[in-house]
Amino acid sequence: MKIKGIFFDVDGTLICHDKGRISENTLKALYALKEKGIRLFLATARHITELKELQIGFPFDGYVLLNGQLCLNAQKQILLANPIEGHDQKQLATLFTTCAFPMVLVEKDRLYINTVTPQVIQAQTAISSKVPPVSSYNNDPFYQCTAFIDEAQAHRLEQTLEDCTITRWNPYGVDIISAKGGKDKGIQAMLTHYNIDVSETMSFGDGQNDMEMLQYTRVGVAMQNADPAVCQIADFVTKSAGEDGIVYALKKYKLI
Repeated sequence: MKIKGIFFDVDGTLICHDKGRISENTLKALYALKEKGIRLFLATARHITELKELQIGFPFDGYVLLNGQLCLNAQKQILLANPIEGHDQKQLATLFTTCAFPMVLVEKDRLYINTVTPQVIQAQTAISSKVPPVSSYNNDPFYQCTAFIDEAQAHRLEQTLEDCTITRWNPYGVDIISAKGGKDKGIQAMLTHYNIDVSETMSFGDGQNDMEMLQYTRVGVAMQNADPAVCQIADFVTKSAGEDGIVYALKKYKLI
């Protein structure tokens, strides 16, 4: 089996938030892979500005951002952009403007929130991130929403959206993206750009929003700290992010 491209989720996968950074062992493994000519990509719900905040300075070959809604090459040029549109765009914009519940709108160059609650602070702290600035919507395209709502609220919202999917990443937080998107769709765009076949790919993840990615790539690796549903569909369950699980799996598959 020849692997030419590897996709990494960030939170709980590449970064253990007990440490708040990529471990030295994992960084060494990434550089070893790069020296072998293997393309390395991030596949995350994060915005590019958040990656800077997390001080992820490794030179990745591409960035599948916002759960696949916005994809950039190594030079940060857009390869794919899939904003939320139509009925769902209008409804989410109204919910944001009326402050129905705390919401983050994520545009190409900025992300911002309508109101801040203790639950927002707790959820953002759990992923080593600052609370986005409070701002107003100015009718620009947005690619993802993050809503800080419980299961009942998420279920009610899901019933009213026509073309969006909701995935939970925290007891308080969910991501909302176009149903046309997903990390697997972003990966497809990246593979086309770099002329890599999906049979030559591997991915690492831990959350519900990683499931399509793990199933789409040739080898899908779940972290030991992953959601149980993610572990069930993975080809291999490695050690936790805090135990250099990425390094452990790369050695198992004889990539380093």
